[in-house]
Amino acid sequence: MSTEKLYQQIKAPMENRLSGAFKPIAPRREFVHKLGNRIQHSNRVTIVNHVANWHVLAALIAGLVSLAVLLAMLGRALVSLAGKKRPTTS
Repeated sequence: MSTEKLYQQIKAPMENRLSGAFKPIAPRREFVHKLGNRIQHSNRVTIVNHVANWHVLAALIAGLVSLAVLLAMLGRALVSLAGKKRPTTS
């Protein structure tokens, strides 16, 4: 038996079973109307309001710059410690 025939024997019943399981449904008109009104009359996204606030934006930038300076300092300290050689005893 070829692979294609075996695949068709397995695929056809599975597709028939799944096609009966997933039937489209029609939502109620009230639900569609209510959802449409909510989408049209919704407020601005909350994150946009926070970014529009310059205090929050300034604090975010200051935090990122501080983090970059801290990582640079730690990197230099590790390089400095790794670069030191231990004195050899003879």
